[in-house]
Amino acid sequence: GKTESVKALGQALARQVLVFNCDEGIDFKSMGRIFTGLVKCGAWGCFDEFNRLEPEVLSAVSQQIQTIQAALKERRPELNLLGMKIEVNPNSGIFVTLNPAGKGYGGRSELP
Repeated sequence: GKTESVKALGQALARQVLVFNCDEGIDFKSMGRIFTGLVKCGAWGCFDEFNRLEPEVLSAVSQQIQTIQAALKERRPELNLLGMKIEVNPNSGIFVTLNPAGKGYGGRSELP
């Protein structure tokens, strides 16, 4: 599946891949702390069932991901996340997987 493909790609490129199962109990600060660790150590994070996050959390987390993607794309040595300066390891990666809202998959939000 989707998550297994990310894990296989990470293994082929010798990257540590950490898988996180998202649910409605996760807030943007928790996600920010996870992102901070990933960016600092250069690991890949695969966020499974991403659209199970609450809609307001989805919005805030999407902004955090945009900040990280921009820093990686521009090869910046550091970025600001949750009010902290964080060193950026260029090997970092963030992947999200999701299943469609409705159609027998309960508890999922439409992505904005």
